[in-house]
Amino acid sequence: MKSEIKRWLFLLLTIPAVTIGWGVTAHDESSATLFAPSNARTADGQLIPVEQFIPASRCLKCHQDTHAAWSQSLHRNAAREPFYRESADILLKTRGIEFTRHCESCHTPVALFSGALSKDAPKQTAPFTKLDDEGVTCSVCHSVTEARLNGTGSYTIRRPALLAKEDGTPVFGDFTDEQILADVPGHKRAVMNPTLRSPEFCSTCHKVDAPPALNGYKHIRGFSAYDEWQQSGASQESVLPFYPREMRKDCRACHMPKVESLNDRAAKEKMIASHRWLGANTAAPLFYGQTKQADLTADFLKKEVLEVDIFALRRNATGELLAPLDATSLLELKPNEEITAEVVVSNRNAAHSFPPEVRDLYEAWVEFEVLDARGQRVFHSGFVKADGMLDEAAHVYKQIILDEQGRQITRHQIWTTNIKAYDNTILPGRSDVAHFRFRVPVKRPNSKLNRSVNPNDWTLRVKVQYRRFNHEYVSYVLAQRRKKLTVPIVQMAQTGLTFRYVSPLKQSVTSIQFRNDGLPQWKRWNDYGISLLEQEQFGEAALAFRRAAELSPADSSLLVNAAIAELRTERYAHQERPQLNKAAELIARALALPEANDSTKPSYVRTRYYRALVWRAEGRLADAAAELQQLAQIYPRDREVQRQLAHTLYGLGRLTEARTALESIINIDPTDFGAYEYLVPIFLSAGLKVQADRARELYLQWRDDPLADGVAARFFAAHPQWADERIRWHIHSKDSSKRPILTGGQAAAVK
Repeated sequence: MKSEIKRWLFLLLTIPAVTIGWGVTAHDESSATLFAPSNARTADGQLIPVEQFIPASRCLKCHQDTHAAWSQSLHRNAAREPFYRESADILLKTRGIEFTRHCESCHTPVALFSGALSKDAPKQTAPFTKLDDEGVTCSVCHSVTEARLNGTGSYTIRRPALLAKEDGTPVFGDFTDEQILADVPGHKRAVMNPTLRSPEFCSTCHKVDAPPALNGYKHIRGFSAYDEWQQSGASQESVLPFYPREMRKDCRACHMPKVESLNDRAAKEKMIASHRWLGANTAAPLFYGQTKQADLTADFLKKEVLEVDIFALRRNATGELLAPLDATSLLELKPNEEITAEVVVSNRNAAHSFPPEVRDLYEAWVEFEVLDARGQRVFHSGFVKADGMLDEAAHVYKQIILDEQGRQITRHQIWTTNIKAYDNTILPGRSDVAHFRFRVPVKRPNSKLNRSVNPNDWTLRVKVQYRRFNHEYVSYVLAQRRKKLTVPIVQMAQTGLTFRYVSPLKQSVTSIQFRNDGLPQWKRWNDYGISLLEQEQFGEAALAFRRAAELSPADSSLLVNAAIAELRTERYAHQERPQLNKAAELIARALALPEANDSTKPSYVRTRYYRALVWRAEGRLADAAAELQQLAQIYPRDREVQRQLAHTLYGLGRLTEARTALESIINIDPTDFGAYEYLVPIFLSAGLKVQADRARELYLQWRDDPLADGVAARFFAAHPQWADERIRWHIHSKDSSKRPILTGGQAAAVK
């Protein structure tokens, strides 16, 4: 029955649509273009022959340092690296070469635009062209003229050129180095379109959409590093981040930093933008023996991207929280008493989620150890087994995507995706708390210990580990190619605490290992509160934020954080609505602080935003609308300010103004189905049936399928070992279920 519904929906949604001025047309990918189901376009709608793409070797003489960095980058390896090719080749073999245009628009663009990915092409297996070895080569990025925001390959490219006239018209042909050096401004006009310097340019391949023409179903929205960045503190476009940044940083700030250059004509004061694009891929460069790229990538991952803190111990018998743990802590714990450690992992510096992007294949986890006085482990979670597989009960950051039958997709066949069943990630500026239950180690007799060891000591040790691909997938791909490779495990953050018995019941923290001792206590409480908020422990989150505010009383944002927790609790409050009153009181206190007099401070604008939400909850819709309108002028690209403004105006019957706010959201994110949903009745009320039908169509295309929840339920019923992990607040212990590694018939079919 469900398959019939999907086929009907697919037919309904592939009827040619009328464009009404929004930046995305839902059915571009099903129109008769040369590049469908890719979103990529050429400026003239025609193919670009392979010979018209300029090979990277042509750029080498003038740009030696840039070429050397690019030659080891993932962009260079994008078309050929085996961990990508495995998935793309499954699509080719099971659906046909023309369907691979979707993936290859980002990974093998020369093959796409030259027409090599067609049924009648002479070569039906990779490599498709002589430039495939260059992946995303110089003349691809430097010929892009437009970036759109509707996902996977949403860019427009023109034929590559080395020179352009003063009006920007490209001059085609092969020019000598002397001719180019004689007209450097013309060369810059040809290869440095302003789009290149925008984060929207990066979004064209780092925001994912699987369209109906690929899956025969509907738009399935995948990862979007761009949208995560746009809503983070790094963009300075949103009032919502818990930690605003002092200055705006886009993708280039982290992934294309300035590096020294002595052999590149593009260098300014001996510096150029790095073309290594260091990120998180340690596997592909090692496959090609590019050890420098792999080492630099590992170093990049270790540079305070994450922070980990053994924040608290909780006595299981009483629920008492012993926090925060530091060098002054004196705890009353009985030997062999059962306790739970609360470990906070914070995404401190990444401007997108951790781990980003392809979380169904990446492997990131928390390793937690308890060691007795002899250094022997009495509890260990998140270890790597002798066969290279990860402990099946580890606290993991990953995603599980399912096909229509409720089977886990293990080869990244995104075209078969029906629903995301599980997704544990840490958004930028936010935190997660992992809970580990164990028993307090007992003291050891002196006779059994080395003299340098204190028999009264025991230790907790935590590491946040990352491996580019899960071991099962790596082993499968390498076996297919008869290759051997050990993908390194990168230790991204670590900490440890040593405890000492000072009496039969009292223990003190004697040392703190690897933690940033400069981290203030208010920030530790704030991170803990954020992690509890993410896990929907609203009451405890409010208490944590209040404690942070006591430690840093001049910081209004901490009071606002407590108000947020109270507002979330309000959803479950009784008729007297005490949480709303508490939130109002906290916001009033925040506005009474001295910094409330500085209208330029992001914290002040953020306070006003939540005050507007309180006013609306109190029935003061006109006041809330006026406040939100002012904030929308200060932060015009904050989609949530625009959304709450639209909803408030809608409640007041001011539909024209609500429409403007909703269309502002669509300009920020054309895939925002919630905006389309509200636009439908607004258009109908104005008698604009064509526009209403269009908005409804886009809403149906982009929303999550409400029937897909049943598919996820089937997965969890078949694999109950995942039940605990599915709950946001869960505990890891010796008794934790071992989650099965699903392969073969238990996993999604290769189709």
